[in-house]
Amino acid sequence: MQRNVQDFIDAVNGDQITKTTMQATYAQLKPQVSAWLTDFLDAVAKDQLVQAELTTDHEPAISFRLETSVINLPLASITEIGKVTMAEDTMPIKLYMIAESEAFRSGLRIDEIGAADDVLADREGALKIVTTWFDAQLDRLETIMTAADED
Repeated sequence: MQRNVQDFIDAVNGDQITKTTMQATYAQLKPQVSAWLTDFLDAVAKDQLVQAELTTDHEPAISFRLETSVINLPLASITEIGKVTMAEDTMPIKLYMIAESEAFRSGLRIDEIGAADDVLADREGALKIVTTWFDAQLDRLETIMTAADED
């Protein structure tokens, strides 16, 4: 799966993205990961640009997203994507995992799952990657919260 960079930017700016949102309580987040990833990959398999969000009520707030992109920047940073890419280039679509929380030092964590075609060819491997990453982000948040409570 590939996209011309300018076509990609135009699609994002034109809100031509399949968006899905799942919500769960904080305690129910981990059991939702498989369904969240499956919905995301089903849309990617249809050659769609996708943003899938998993939200929860938690203090501090934390948001998890899966996104398709040409580089490792969130879709919300489409202006920056345009600045660091060449509009006429055709680039592979990659899949990214994003965690955002005011508790994180940088506010944002983004990691690559892999190229769309490779991930679609190994959904089981993708689930392992996403589950491990997801657990790490929850552990990171809990460590931050524990340290804040001790202060």
